[in-house]
Amino acid sequence: MKDTPFPREQTCYRYRFGTAEFDEATYELRVAGLRVEVERRALEVLACLLRHAGEVVTKEELFAEVWAGRVTVDKVLPNAIAKLRRALGEANAELLTTQARIGYRLSGLIERVAIGRTLPNPLALRAGQPVPGRENFILRRQLGGHHDSEVWLAEHAKTHEKRVYKFAVGDDRLKALKREATLARVLQESLEGPRPFVDLIDWNFESAPFFLECGYGGQSLQAWAEHALAALPTDERLALFLDVADAVAAAHAVGVLHKDLKPANVLVETDGDRRRVRLTDFGSGRMLDPDRIEELGITRFGLSATQHLAADSSSGTPLYLAPEVFAGYASTVRSDVYALGVMLYQLVAGQIAKPMASGWEQDVDDPLLREDIAQATHGDPAQRLGSAAELAARLRALPARHAANRRAREAAAQAAREHESLARSRARRPYLVALVAVLVAGVVSALALYRAAVQARDQAERELASAVAINRFLNEDLISRANPLVVAKGQGATLQDVLVGARERIAGRFAGQPLVEASIRSSLSALFNTIERLPDAEDEARRALALYEREEGPSSLDALKARGVLIRLLTRTAKFDECLRELQTFDRLLESSTEPYAAYLQAYAWGIYHMNRGDYAKALPEYRKAIPELAELEPRNRILRDSLRMDLIGALTQTGQLDEARREGEALIAEMRGRGDENGLTIAFARAAVARTWTLEGDYETAQTQLLDAQKTIVALLGPEHTRNLMVLSDLFDIAMRRQDWPAALGYAQRVHEGFRAKLGEGHNVSDATLANWGQALYESGDAAGAYARLAPAQQRLAERLSADNPQTQLAGFWTAAAAVETGRLDAAEAIMATLKADTLEAGAGDGLWTYRLDALRGLLAAARGGRDEAGIALRSALAGIENHDGPPSRVFDAARRALAGGDAANGASVPAARAAQSPLSRESLP
Repeated sequence: MKDTPFPREQTCYRYRFGTAEFDEATYELRVAGLRVEVERRALEVLACLLRHAGEVVTKEELFAEVWAGRVTVDKVLPNAIAKLRRALGEANAELLTTQARIGYRLSGLIERVAIGRTLPNPLALRAGQPVPGRENFILRRQLGGHHDSEVWLAEHAKTHEKRVYKFAVGDDRLKALKREATLARVLQESLEGPRPFVDLIDWNFESAPFFLECGYGGQSLQAWAEHALAALPTDERLALFLDVADAVAAAHAVGVLHKDLKPANVLVETDGDRRRVRLTDFGSGRMLDPDRIEELGITRFGLSATQHLAADSSSGTPLYLAPEVFAGYASTVRSDVYALGVMLYQLVAGQIAKPMASGWEQDVDDPLLREDIAQATHGDPAQRLGSAAELAARLRALPARHAANRRAREAAAQAAREHESLARSRARRPYLVALVAVLVAGVVSALALYRAAVQARDQAERELASAVAINRFLNEDLISRANPLVVAKGQGATLQDVLVGARERIAGRFAGQPLVEASIRSSLSALFNTIERLPDAEDEARRALALYEREEGPSSLDALKARGVLIRLLTRTAKFDECLRELQTFDRLLESSTEPYAAYLQAYAWGIYHMNRGDYAKALPEYRKAIPELAELEPRNRILRDSLRMDLIGALTQTGQLDEARREGEALIAEMRGRGDENGLTIAFARAAVARTWTLEGDYETAQTQLLDAQKTIVALLGPEHTRNLMVLSDLFDIAMRRQDWPAALGYAQRVHEGFRAKLGEGHNVSDATLANWGQALYESGDAAGAYARLAPAQQRLAERLSADNPQTQLAGFWTAAAAVETGRLDAAEAIMATLKADTLEAGAGDGLWTYRLDALRGLLAAARGGRDEAGIALRSALAGIENHDGPPSRVFDAARRALAGGDAANGASVPAARAAQSPLSRESLP
């Protein structure tokens, strides 16, 4: 390589023209005080024109100055000029004129202020050079950069594989690279499957030039939009944006803030009609929880957590920077949501990089979209949408929201037509109507004034009395009773003691105020449910319902909600017959109801019923209907909505829709973190639910780590005997079963069953489902007799309580039949197997293998009876079916192979059955 002369220092200027300002030292362009993103080449053209202000600069001079002899396409200079004009804005762009067939000139009043001298570029990178330290990759094109950092596209000399290199020199730039590398590794370690982020391949932090080596993610959204956005219809623009929002939600779900979201940091890669979106440049980002770095075992590259991973600043691009960050407050999830809202506006308006100025609403035709954008970019972060996932959910619900608005307009139009018809009818007898109208109006006005005055007085008196009664109840019956100097139990008084004591005084406190009493009893029911005093919760729910029905009628909204709460509690205590009667009453009351809550309440109640019976396939559509209805009716009722979404995750998981379940879980976690619930119980519940999806996909290590992490919070806040901890133990049991760790599985199974039996009683379906799990574990560990002793009574009680066709009953039935075959109870096994159905078993614990398990068990039963031909057909069918399936280790298929080879099974000896997914616990709705 030939020596090149060392570049000399050069004076740098800050230029001002029109409303634009260009800093030659940092290559930063601002218009009306806001930084504008423009590609580097366009800014180099601007710098050249400013240095020769008022002169015509020829095309040849610009090529020589900016492109320095590099090979370029025909339109490269006109394209750079066009981008520059768009960035400058209409008024400033008039100063940049074209001299036909010659070149360009920048004219008008231009101020120039010297701001220092530039040092030679320490990187000195050029197109065509090998990447320093990566000699097989050749630098092709600079994508961006500053004096001491540059981003380059490189290509492998032989394979032509593309990679992106981020180069830097100096301590500050090195720290930014290290921060970005650390966050990239957090994203890569925390998320499985295709990730919506640019992959970090390698790095060099040892010697200058330092760099990150990244995968190629395509064009920036800013560059891609210039040639593709105008032709894209609105629904496809929204689909593109949803990919961006989902990527941000995924980052938030693992605790990573981006802090510099903008079109330049969104990459779009196209392959025919397919499009893939990735986020890049987390160099300004931070961790919401820096300690998560250690949990993942990721090196900080020498960075201090407080200084570099949790530290905050107002870094970012002003156009996309939230107002609170401008004001000096720390960035949050909602700050990223603000930037997303700006980008959503720009995509819908069809002009990337357009500022959201006053009157932006005129660019968005859809009123619901205007509402979404306004909520995402609200100036007050407390009023802003809470997460990227929430914004994405609103956009995905647009068709349903439009349909609801259309129905409302149609109803209003019908009412207007009826009113108009009535008016025409009255017009036929004007004199009589006028006379009556005058008389009626006078009487009505007088009565209305009198009634309004009386009602106002009575309402004020009622509200005052209610406030006094509630205040006394809170202070004397709850707060003071929690004081160890008041309660006989002293410091041992628990919330349970206080609530039980307070409930006895409710009737006296609220005598003559039945609606206030009903409301208090509803709240007590919820509290008893939380601390798992289910009989007390049910009793208070019944009392509240009776009061509401007596005072307001059974079709009132309060009464309908109270009945829904009672239905939920009846399912928790396994009173399914009474629950079904209440549901039928519910349906009759709602059949002709015009109450806006009708659809939600009906879907909510049936969803809870099916969920707790283990009919997950039936529960799923009810939750899909109930959740958006609740969001529309009560957007601030996040506690109930979170609870329903937890149920939805459970139903999706149990029906095998693992990807959607995981997305929903991670979105819920991100939303709760955005609301500041960083250490909340619901986050722990959601993490446990997401962990189950990893279990079913075979990633037991990830699943167990997440479960144990969630368990810490649950046990610390609720105690080891709470239902939620028993559910975590049940999931740990499932992992132990799949790993064939029989001692651990037996320990978990016994503890879970005994915990639920103590809590819910011997006759509860969850007690029997967990007893069946214990029996399954005993069977797999070789104790078929002990297994049958537990499985047979559990299966019989489940059949009586839930029906023989219920998925929980069928799962218990399969293992009972397997144990019966092995212990020689062939008639019992045959009777149970006659009731088993593959599709029902799949609905309870779907993995696509139940048809083949049933074939295998039928074959083994036939072999045990001596029916060789029948056994051979069934066993061959089972083995052929599993050939292309990756299921968990299955002893029944091994037994089938031995039987076909003429082993023990063919001679009628006992044979082991398959190990399948456990009988799932009811993923019931819990607070």
